[in-house]
Amino acid sequence: MLELLTALSFIGYLVYLRYYADQRTDAQKEADRLREGIALYDQGRLVEAEEYFNRELTAHPKSSMVYLYRSRIERARGNLIGARADVEQGKSYDSSIAELHLESGQIHYEQGDYPAAFRDFDKAVFTSFGQEAEPYRWRGLVRQRLHGDELGRQDLSRAEEVAAQRVAALAQPAPAPPFFDRKFLLNAILAGLGGALVLLVARQGYGIHVPYLAAVLSGMSLGWLQPRKGWLLALVQVAVLLAGYALYMDQFVRKDLAAFSVFGSVGLILLGGLLGGVLKRNL
Repeated sequence: MLELLTALSFIGYLVYLRYYADQRTDAQKEADRLREGIALYDQGRLVEAEEYFNRELTAHPKSSMVYLYRSRIERARGNLIGARADVEQGKSYDSSIAELHLESGQIHYEQGDYPAAFRDFDKAVFTSFGQEAEPYRWRGLVRQRLHGDELGRQDLSRAEEVAAQRVAALAQPAPAPPFFDRKFLLNAILAGLGGALVLLVARQGYGIHVPYLAAVLSGMSLGWLQPRKGWLLALVQVAVLLAGYALYMDQFVRKDLAAFSVFGSVGLILLGGLLGGVLKRNL
């Protein structure tokens, strides 16, 4: 039962790490994974980039970002039909990526299908939450093609404003985030629960292996959650563990074994926190 509780607790940590600790969008995660192929495309090495993305498509057949870059490669070669097929396939898997709509609009623009291009650029503005300049610029250009109206000039002006804001934001150093932010406080609660779990396991007196396993896994999870602050979270967990041991010492089944488990777990929690932080920074 205790082993199951330890395993379930660690699985809970992994679920948190997988779905909540990483705040990037799926497209951003995909772009990071595909950075080697994207670099090849940016360098104009289209043959190598195509081979890379074809391999990725075999491994990840529903990757919208792979289809996006395949489309860009085909468009760079002048194959608009192939480019359009790839970008439409990418949109069928994830229509929330602004770059897909932008690419599709550019293809329609080059084909002279300005109404379809306008719809794509309009979706690109919407899915980028109005935070990117290129969708505004292209929507302004196609509006001028269609109507030559004031809205086209407004979009072009808005594109210049967004681009200027982006440049200004990059020029200004980002303010240092507070050390004790909301994420740290949430993780501190998890650290405290981890300390309570190790104490609960040690209290039963079944052996030292289970509390030591719980200590290592919880410590590594803290280091993974906060690679730069994991040491402080580990100290929080150690403090909860030692405080609980001092308060409930008389309730332990085997006091000698419990002391060995608790004090041995202190070092393992600190070591696990260090290892988790190292792994997070290097993976």
